[in-house]
Amino acid sequence: GRVVFIPRTVPGDSVRFRISEDKGRFLRGEIEEIESPGASRREPPCPHWASCGGCPLQQMTPEAQAESKKQIFLDAVARIGKIDIDIEPEIIAASAPEFAYRMRARFQIKHGRIGFFAPGTRKLIPIEGCLLVEESIRAAFAEIREFLKLERAARVLEAVEISSLGDKPDKGAGLFLYPIGWHDNGHGTISKKTRRAWEVFSEKNGWPLAAAGGRKPAEPPSWKSSYELKTSTNETAILQVSPEAFLQPNRRVNESIVRAVLEMAALPEGGRAVDLFCGAGNFAVPLAEKAARIVGVESNQFAVKDAEVNAKQAGLKNTHFIKSEAGRVEANTIEDALGGKPDLVLLDPPRPGALETIPLAVALKPNRIVYVSCNPATFARDARELSDAGYRMEAAFIAPMFPNTAHVESVTSWAFDSSTAP
Repeated sequence: GRVVFIPRTVPGDSVRFRISEDKGRFLRGEIEEIESPGASRREPPCPHWASCGGCPLQQMTPEAQAESKKQIFLDAVARIGKIDIDIEPEIIAASAPEFAYRMRARFQIKHGRIGFFAPGTRKLIPIEGCLLVEESIRAAFAEIREFLKLERAARVLEAVEISSLGDKPDKGAGLFLYPIGWHDNGHGTISKKTRRAWEVFSEKNGWPLAAAGGRKPAEPPSWKSSYELKTSTNETAILQVSPEAFLQPNRRVNESIVRAVLEMAALPEGGRAVDLFCGAGNFAVPLAEKAARIVGVESNQFAVKDAEVNAKQAGLKNTHFIKSEAGRVEANTIEDALGGKPDLVLLDPPRPGALETIPLAVALKPNRIVYVSCNPATFARDARELSDAGYRMEAAFIAPMFPNTAHVESVTSWAFDSSTAP
């Protein structure tokens, strides 16, 4: 009489399982045998799939993954947000590749081995390679794996992050080192011996090197990742992102999401926009081609610097960026910077969502809000707040930003409905 959640199953499977955990209201189980596979089941392409846990949906076809994520989105909106919507979410970028798409990946290091942690643990699963990463990252990983076997001093790290550098997937890689303790307390130091070992290695391979905590905001970064975006005028903008700032991981799907946001924005001539959680300008720079004025808010000081540089390199003079937690900015501060009230507020928060920022978005009284989310649970919670404030969901997209993983990326458009406003 209780729901049982069983990882690594697909719709239509008939399985024998055992109970692994009793959570009171529901149970967790583990597969013992697949008696009859569902129609969407496939053999996982990655040899590390069973132990790694980074791609828990790899046993499903891409089409089934997209459909499941759409259903997860709808279930969250109905169950958590308690909102009835009469729109069918559209899947965008459905033909995007499911492998070799990640522009950045962080690999854990432990006892000279490199890989990912098993789900819910700090147990390292050594891997020989990752199917999700772009070619430049794949090549760098292979060299690093051998390097760690030979150089003991190089092993005294928590992790190494590898990023593609160029606006195409094969233009080289940059390395970013994390000292031991960074995951737990956000700081730590790398010994001179360890740093020197990595410097020699990176110089030999032509890979620029940086480390967490090693740069002040006023200092230029050791390197930047680059990717192309189409603006609202169909021009090409090159965005550059420092290793300390958030990077959209999937070039192809990010382009589709940016296009969807530009269409949903529906900015009038001379319109004003606010981009909360603006990062390095992924949405702000394309939107600025259409808006008379745009203000971006971002808490990461390195990302703010990137956004300012990206806007300048795009020849934009109608942008203004504020370094702050989005929920702590006063509405009149934004209105002063905009020269009036915004027509559009864009929300693109991290996984915890935008609950603390919703009051600001509502206080600005835009005609339209566009919400880009990577977590359907926190989105549904925030959607309830938008609905209570008089906004109605007009359109929704599901995008395969993270194929084979459990992450659900959605883009929704909300219009103010005076008939339902409090």
